[in-house]
Amino acid sequence: MTKIGAFRAAVDASVYSVRRAWGYSPTWLLWVSVGYLVLAITPAAQVLVVSWLVETSGGTAREYVPPLLVLTVLLGLGQAMTQNTNLIGQRTANRLRAYYQDELMRAVAALPPQRVGQAQTNATIQGCRSSLGDLGRLASSVVASVGALVTAAALCVSVWKISPVAGVLVVAALVPNLLVFAWEAKMQDAAFVPYGEWERRSEYAVEQLVGQRTATELATLGSGAVVAEVADTRRRTADAILDRILLLLTRSGTISGGGTAMLLGGALAGVVVGGSRGAGIAAGIVGVLSGVAATRDAGFSFGDLISFAPKVRAYRQFVESVPRSADTQSRADAQSVDVRRLTVTYPGSERPAIRELSLSAEKGQIIALVGVNGAGKTTAINTILGLLEPDAGAVAVDGVDAAALPLAARLGYFGLLTQEFGRYEFTVRDNVRIGRPDGRATDDEIWQALDSAHAGDFVRRLKDGLDTQLGSQFGGVGLSGGQWQRLALARIYLRDAPIWILDEPTSAIDAEAEQQIFAELQRTRSDRITIVVSHRAWTLKGMDHIYVLDQGRIVEHGTYEQLITQQRRFSQIFAEQVA
Repeated sequence: MTKIGAFRAAVDASVYSVRRAWGYSPTWLLWVSVGYLVLAITPAAQVLVVSWLVETSGGTAREYVPPLLVLTVLLGLGQAMTQNTNLIGQRTANRLRAYYQDELMRAVAALPPQRVGQAQTNATIQGCRSSLGDLGRLASSVVASVGALVTAAALCVSVWKISPVAGVLVVAALVPNLLVFAWEAKMQDAAFVPYGEWERRSEYAVEQLVGQRTATELATLGSGAVVAEVADTRRRTADAILDRILLLLTRSGTISGGGTAMLLGGALAGVVVGGSRGAGIAAGIVGVLSGVAATRDAGFSFGDLISFAPKVRAYRQFVESVPRSADTQSRADAQSVDVRRLTVTYPGSERPAIRELSLSAEKGQIIALVGVNGAGKTTAINTILGLLEPDAGAVAVDGVDAAALPLAARLGYFGLLTQEFGRYEFTVRDNVRIGRPDGRATDDEIWQALDSAHAGDFVRRLKDGLDTQLGSQFGGVGLSGGQWQRLALARIYLRDAPIWILDEPTSAIDAEAEQQIFAELQRTRSDRITIVVSHRAWTLKGMDHIYVLDQGRIVEHGTYEQLITQQRRFSQIFAEQVA
């Protein structure tokens, strides 16, 4: 990015931030603007009053009173407005930070599933999160920068009357700082994503030290210090990226500070040798000294505009890249799903993960996908959902090619429960109601979902019922793995999608509860199409059809009774369980 490009980006970021601040909190923005405007004209007014005061030297005491009173008022006004404007600016920045955070989180929530796990996406999100405070302050910095220009212009006019050269040099003193911050913006732009990536890696390691499940495992192993070392190493890598920028800026700041000092020193010399009398010299010196403070403040304000511009651009690009129409809405019904000769190859792989995979199911049926780890089950599921694009083949719902549907509409057909189900440390109510895209559910509906997942009994025993906070790290109730899994299953019941995909839905549940849950699935099977992935032989006995995957291909299919007697791949996989 060139220096001109940096300034143009700063202008774009400034317009964006002020427009957003005005739309969100116009009253507070007006108060900040009035405060900075008063502060902007105060230095120039002080120069004029000092000249007035000096010109009264030799007069009577009564002649000193008016300029002294005015100067006192200006000093008091400056002190009061500085404090109040800073406080109002901080409050405005906090509100805007919360506003931007809400917008960012809603954009993250609306991300298509394909983008959620991408390293570039995660690094960008982390960078945006780290920039929220700066985005909140930017509108105030814009107003402060405008105020600094007003200050410089007013000082230029007031000092110009004493010495034109000094007036020009007071304004010129702004230039060195602007050049330095333009250079800083270029470096920050290049460092934005790498810094965000390493910061996210460090935070992830820290999360493992404080998360209930991982922290317990690490404490048992006595290996917490190892993870702490990983977190520290990653944190140091992120800090090193910033340190390189700060070191260069320290050197350049020293140079720019020297340039600014020379320009302001020239302004002082212009006042002294400009032929003014005592009053003019005194007022001019006050003006130049005020210019020192104004130049410093303007440098910080303009520096914010320039250095924040890459962060604003990255934030806008991310937020605006997420389609707002991506809300998933559950579909009411589906009569059939047909998977036709799917072939999927991952990037960089020479061999397809699944090859010419076909299966079908109708409403009321429960079918199963089985196979050893790496057989292609997860790839098949993700392709059916639309999270992977096949090299060949198609998925049809009720005879309609699912690829023709927007992803949000396609996902609306499905309720998915994976082995890596979420253990959300919210209240029970919030844990279950997130099964629906809009989060709306009556207590009766939530209890019905809990009972269907055989979670209602243990929730009723909790002190606060649906309002019970879960998760020990927030002082809530700790749950077993099986209880967490039942809550995850309750979310699927509440969602009530027409096609369920259940990947090891009872892996953490005891045998008795597992039988009850599968009995409930069988009892309500007529309401939906159900696709189950399971490694437990007995759960497969009630399936209408079983598809056996091996190295990405379906090598067998049929009922449990048919497959177990054929002495082929299915019977090999489950030989120990049926012995």
